[in-house]
Amino acid sequence: MTLAARTNFVVVLARAGRIAPTNEVMETLLPQLLSFPPHPQELSDHEYDRLIKALAQLLQETSASKLAKGVVGGGDLLDILDPAINTLPYLFTLLAHLGGTHDEKQSGNGLLKVFHPGGQLWEKMLEFVERFDPVQIRYAGHEWRRLLEKIARVGDLSNKPLMAIPPIRTAILRLDPSAACFTSNHLLLAKLCLQAKAFQAALPLLDHDVFHMPSNPDKMSYFPLPCGDHETSSTFITTSSGLSDKLAYRDYLMYFLYGGMIYLGLKDWTRALLFLEVVIMAPTGNVASMIQVEAYKKWVLVGLLLKGMPMAMPKTTNSYAARTFRAIAKPYDTLADAFKEGNGEKLYAEVQAGQQTWHKDCNMGLVLQVLNAFRRFLILKLEKTYAALPISLIAQQTSPQPNNIAETESYLTSLIASGQLNATLVPSTNIAETAILRFAATSHDGPLARSEMQNFKDLHKQTVKFTYLTRHIKDTERRLELSKDYLEWARKNQKPKDTGPETANQGTMGNNGYGVDEDMLADM
Repeated sequence: MTLAARTNFVVVLARAGRIAPTNEVMETLLPQLLSFPPHPQELSDHEYDRLIKALAQLLQETSASKLAKGVVGGGDLLDILDPAINTLPYLFTLLAHLGGTHDEKQSGNGLLKVFHPGGQLWEKMLEFVERFDPVQIRYAGHEWRRLLEKIARVGDLSNKPLMAIPPIRTAILRLDPSAACFTSNHLLLAKLCLQAKAFQAALPLLDHDVFHMPSNPDKMSYFPLPCGDHETSSTFITTSSGLSDKLAYRDYLMYFLYGGMIYLGLKDWTRALLFLEVVIMAPTGNVASMIQVEAYKKWVLVGLLLKGMPMAMPKTTNSYAARTFRAIAKPYDTLADAFKEGNGEKLYAEVQAGQQTWHKDCNMGLVLQVLNAFRRFLILKLEKTYAALPISLIAQQTSPQPNNIAETESYLTSLIASGQLNATLVPSTNIAETAILRFAATSHDGPLARSEMQNFKDLHKQTVKFTYLTRHIKDTERRLELSKDYLEWARKNQKPKDTGPETANQGTMGNNGYGVDEDMLADM
């Protein structure tokens, strides 16, 4: 719809009594709000950038009361604006209503009814996050982030945090489908999902690997316009874009700790271990964060659940931090050593002795899972020695009830059915003897045998992931070469012309132009 047609449409609504024909809205402000983007005119990046910045400035200079009171009823202007086309005016008007309502009527939980999930204004918020133009939003980062925080606040005050998760997650992934650039919004969503125990709801974000931090435009010799083409989101999610709040070292640690805890709730031990390792390997000085200590405690337990033995400390972990982890989390290391020894009685004694510690650290559930996994790993160890074994002997070596053959057979059946044991139960040729557990000879045999097609699909999946990782690494290197610090370093280290045509070898820089030195490591 052209600007003239839409303005005429507004006039019709005014005559019908749906909106008030105030001079401010009808004659000046509203036509300006509807003027961008011009249709059907195609704009260059520079022209688009100039016009939308002018619109953003107009909206910032317009008081919230004017946007909220421009029409009668408080919501008709939002009905006129299209969030997919008039993204910025819609966002500013929506925020004006959220911040400017003084209705004294409140629901039972103290939240204004107009903001209550399911209410009219809540529906407007949902419509916006599902339909906004991701390019236009790059020019109103502070306002966009304020809306996400408002949605989270509404969900918290109404005691319905689950209702806030989908719109926030949708908004984050619509702005940056790759979710590859870490922002404060990542942390907001992860915290919400953990508090609501909505672990599955966090996966669309958590399953995306983080490769970048918001870039610092002041440290780059060249930066594309926000509306231009971007190879990665870190070139439009910058330290000055407002799309992320200022990040601290603690935020980075908390996101991966929360993520690890969410994967623990889903019993995805592999992914949980990865997230917890990111926390304990984070750069640190001669001090270890308590966040890292908490991650280490869980990391020890997850290692037992995944590998069946204590894991070696990651090589890149700060040596001082590693000593601090072990000193503070000694009960966990002692438990892991008992697990490794294969002595069930000693392991049970350690679990009992440390109950107060497990409860205080909120790790009791995880410790009980370790205790349950102990028996499974005892059975898996038998596979390294025997090709087949009667259930009666397995019961004697692994079961807390060695004389209960039926219970052991039931337990083995559950392990095979759940894919945790690649073996089969076969009846004995002697009726007087118990059934026999026969271990698969190779990974190509038994109930867990994989076909060539399955192996090919896994290989293809890993290839795609490796290619994706390589692309992000190359992009980081390319932008490093465009950073002002790197160019200055290269200029100073360039050999004089009379020494030959070759220039000095280029090394790597400690500062990558992402604002990490100022923001991420400030709290260390």
